[in-house]
Amino acid sequence: MKFEYESIPVGYYDEVYRKNRGIQSKWHRIKFQALYDLFGANEKHLDIGCGAGTLIGSLPGHIHSTGLDIAQSQIDYARRHYGSSTKIFLTAPGGWHVIAPESFDIVTLIELIEHLEDDKVVDLLRRSHKTLKLGGRIVVSTPDYGGLWLALEFLLNRLGKVTYEQQHINHFTKRRLALTLENAGFRIHMIQRYMFAAPFLAAVSNSVADWLNAIEPPFLINRLGFLLLAVGHKR
Repeated sequence: MKFEYESIPVGYYDEVYRKNRGIQSKWHRIKFQALYDLFGANEKHLDIGCGAGTLIGSLPGHIHSTGLDIAQSQIDYARRHYGSSTKIFLTAPGGWHVIAPESFDIVTLIELIEHLEDDKVVDLLRRSHKTLKLGGRIVVSTPDYGGLWLALEFLLNRLGKVTYEQQHINHFTKRRLALTLENAGFRIHMIQRYMFAAPFLAAVSNSVADWLNAIEPPFLINRLGFLLLAVGHKR
């Protein structure tokens, strides 16, 4: 059975993030913290697959962000909660028509490409390349199917409230993600694993999870992390 994106309750992941307690909320907060370090000052940012706008809403106001999503209901939610003069939200595919070529410094696709068929991934990466300024950056995050994510997904599918068997139809490893980005015209700057043990300690408390996140050795996270984080530059 094909997964229907529209079946996700409007604002569900944003509400999880904003309640700031529990493993799922801490997972998103630690993930976003890793992303913040990739932004410079006063940059123009495009977030493809923005959902309810949580990432954009958590960025400082000096970053001018545009969010794109196929779900009108999620875009409406994002506009109500996070819309401003520096945070705008558009529904795809129509929104692409108002985006000028070479107008962004950074494009993000966060946990998106695993939900899409190969041809749609290629199309989005090529569109991203077109919208970026020369030397601009693409940031992609996706589960690492060459590592421990497989075991975590197995457990989540059987024990959790969310199943990924229908949602994750495209599986990426470090090598495959690098090749996919290179074939879309990007020069790879970095691909590493991230997100390991710290979020799970939020079941005890946020402070314990934050403590572990601060001391987890980077070499261990890059070896065992559940997600891939890739940064590429427009050539």
